[in-house]
Amino acid sequence: MILTLHSILRWLVLFGGLAATGLAFQAWRGKPWTPLHKRANLIYMISMDVQFLIGAVVWLTSSLVQQARGDMAAAMHDPILRFFTIEHPTFMLLALGAMHAGYGIAKRAGTDVTKHRNAFFAFTASLAFVFAAIPWPFRLVGRALLP
Repeated sequence: MILTLHSILRWLVLFGGLAATGLAFQAWRGKPWTPLHKRANLIYMISMDVQFLIGAVVWLTSSLVQQARGDMAAAMHDPILRFFTIEHPTFMLLALGAMHAGYGIAKRAGTDVTKHRNAFFAFTASLAFVFAAIPWPFRLVGRALLP
């Protein structure tokens, strides 16, 4: 159940991140910081926070991760165990950090252009980590796009 929720919520994170990043890029050319930009950024941030909390519960209760923690040396030689035990949570934590840092820096920037530029670069970095950490179906560690 919780893994299903985690799988579905990734789409809100992706679309929220793409929307916030796209709006920041589009407005970077001198458009004012509007409530729409703040709302898009908040949707990305809140969806990412909720996804991270759900992911932490999945990680702590996962039989796959528990198996890996039983013998970490062996798990590091298994690409699937390594991905779900180390790589996925590490990249997602980096994505969360980049997103929060970017949101905070953009919010406090002096000009609207600086706000949009800071948000764009931070959210782009965050999305790069997210895209790298998703177990896409075409990868060795792949999962289905929908539960």
